[in-house]
Amino acid sequence: MTTGFTSAMIAFDKDVKVLGRRAQPLFYGYIPDDNGLRTRCFVLMTIISALHNVSRSLGVALLAASSSKMLVVYFTDGEIALFFMVKCLRGDIWYWPRTEGIMNYLLAFLPRLAGKIIADFSGCLHFRHAYEMRGIAFSASMVWAQIMPFVALQFFEGNNKDALSTILACSATLWLLLNIVFFCTINLSYYNTFFLTLTGPQYTCEVFLKSNDDATKFDLAFEVRLQYTKSIEAEVKEWVANNIDRWKEENPDWFHVEYIPGEFLPQAVLEAEGGTHRRRRRSSVGLREIVGLEERKDSKVHPQG
Repeated sequence: MTTGFTSAMIAFDKDVKVLGRRAQPLFYGYIPDDNGLRTRCFVLMTIISALHNVSRSLGVALLAASSSKMLVVYFTDGEIALFFMVKCLRGDIWYWPRTEGIMNYLLAFLPRLAGKIIADFSGCLHFRHAYEMRGIAFSASMVWAQIMPFVALQFFEGNNKDALSTILACSATLWLLLNIVFFCTINLSYYNTFFLTLTGPQYTCEVFLKSNDDATKFDLAFEVRLQYTKSIEAEVKEWVANNIDRWKEENPDWFHVEYIPGEFLPQAVLEAEGGTHRRRRRSSVGLREIVGLEERKDSKVHPQG
């Protein structure tokens, strides 16, 4: 229940924040605005996550208690390997924060691994985001968590198999019924986010092109990994050229010219900023910010790692 409550709180808080809904209306907003429905959603999310954790944990425990102790390794490591293979094949292995040097390689593995394990054992709905597991992979993992313990039970040779089977069946049935109630409660226009197939770069480009908010577009273009917007680089340069004079004059809180790489700046602005030879501020996320030990002063489109 502690896992369920924490998981629900993270997903709930991220979805109801005004900043998130304004920046990414394609993803945030599935929880209704009605207070009664919001309470129902939170309770359902807590219990669903708790039941998910029960099924997943029992499945792993049954594999660990089977005659072949390596089964738990084959199942868990095989699933993680499949997850990374799909990420690589779709060109989505790099995590979203902008980094340099060795951090590039660390961020290709560690946050992805951590996110996969956390989502697998908590069912936190936020991890269906394209920057994390992606909707379709997340939903598949949720369903597999209900199937796996029944598969693991076939390898278990201990006592009380009938009792365990009954417990698992009751848990899975309750999980399914609560999910039906949950989907009948949320804003169904966000139903597709649970089956999202877009990669992180594809999602970034789509939100950038559809957004009319300069703050959101700036975050997506220059606070997220540059490879994510490579396919719309020309559109980003044109947007900067058309607006940077106004930004410099108005100087909004979200605007930091030092975050913009030199190749995206008009020549006149680049020369005014010191040209290509000036040591411009590195527009990347540090390790302390990624792990949450240090807050960024400016708001992010996506939560810290």
